[in-house]
Amino acid sequence: MDKKKVSLVLGSGGARGYAHIGVIEELERSSYEIVSISGSSMGALIGALYACNKIDEFKEWVLGLNGMDLTTWLDISWDNRSGIFRGIKLMEKLATMIGDKNIEDLLIKYRV
Repeated sequence: MDKKKVSLVLGSGGARGYAHIGVIEELERSSYEIVSISGSSMGALIGALYACNKIDEFKEWVLGLNGMDLTTWLDISWDNRSGIFRGIKLMEKLATMIGDKNIEDLLIKYRV
């Protein structure tokens, strides 16, 4: 039987990001093939991780974090113009996880 094809659009919101992972897992378990993915904010991050085939690695890393780990990954900014957290350490971690990839070279269509 052929897989059903779906294009996935993921919204913003940090907590939703974890729900997005569950949705992706359930779509795959239900024999859907995600042929394109787009997202905003956290949805863009989860979409990128999926398009790079790194969603499982990210999930494993996140599930291994505890409260103290979070304080080391969130670098506080005292500059009110850029928000309370800069996210530089987190972006560096994600860059090592994803690697040096161009959006046009991903296995599925991905838009932010």
